[in-house]
Amino acid sequence: MVTDPSTSIKRALVTGATGIVGLPLCRELVSAGIRVTAYSRSAAEFEFLDGVDGVSGDILDVESLSSAADGCDVIFHVAAAVHGSASDYAGFEAINVTGTENAIQAARANGAKLVHVSSVNVAGFRSGDLNDDYASTKSKAEELVTEAVTAGLEAVIVRPATVFGNEPGRAGLLVDRLFAGALKVLPAPSRTISPVWSGDLAKALVCAAGIGESCKVYTIAGPTMTSGEFVQAVCNSGGFRKPYVSIPAWIFAVPLQVAWWLRKVTRWTPPVSVESLMTGSAHDGSASARELNFEYSSTESIFRATAN
Repeated sequence: MVTDPSTSIKRALVTGATGIVGLPLCRELVSAGIRVTAYSRSAAEFEFLDGVDGVSGDILDVESLSSAADGCDVIFHVAAAVHGSASDYAGFEAINVTGTENAIQAARANGAKLVHVSSVNVAGFRSGDLNDDYASTKSKAEELVTEAVTAGLEAVIVRPATVFGNEPGRAGLLVDRLFAGALKVLPAPSRTISPVWSGDLAKALVCAAGIGESCKVYTIAGPTMTSGEFVQAVCNSGGFRKPYVSIPAWIFAVPLQVAWWLRKVTRWTPPVSVESLMTGSAHDGSASARELNFEYSSTESIFRATAN
């Protein structure tokens, strides 16, 4: 079994290459000696590392996507609509479902392996705990990948838990607000999460491309903690100002629900659903770490290095 991805992968395509997951993934691939085609609508606005070729394109343009994938051994399908970037089911469906169909078609056309970045919310949707547009469309996308594998495509599915970064602008909702000094109120401090650093997720994705078993689902999730514990660890190690006050989830759920009801009027879509807020997001990623041969970094070590 191949343990060094660089021995089997020479060139990779990354969709959604300028986001919280895409940029660290491009860096990780380059560090492994893999040439990267970074596919994104905003690729022209970035100065990528040497070894990364930026290609501007829409995930809904299958011809452009297939052309960008020419010569690639692996397609990392990262592009997705998340809460805050889509306002209705049609918006989520277009990117998460049709976009995945296009990634599958591009992989088939180029004989490439597909690494599909899904979400742990799919597990919540299938168990009946979550029923929002994001979770349902990501579940449908997984079904498409599974069907494609049955038809002969080589593909693996990676389900990240709560992803955070350590770069301003691409650090996730809570950490970005800490970077900006704007997290005055912490909602739902007791909500359980299994945060995973985008750098660790990038390593897991590269490992999944090299040694992941086709059609297998890998859950990538760090140690479970509460949102309050996570924020405290980030603040203590990164030197950020702590929130002034915390609001229990059951209180915060009321204005959040009102915001969802009024989103067509305000034209602002909340970054989290009420169901997700109240359910929490605790997952075990230890088995996937063992199988893919990588380790999770501690929150403290990540932000201590960032502060330094």
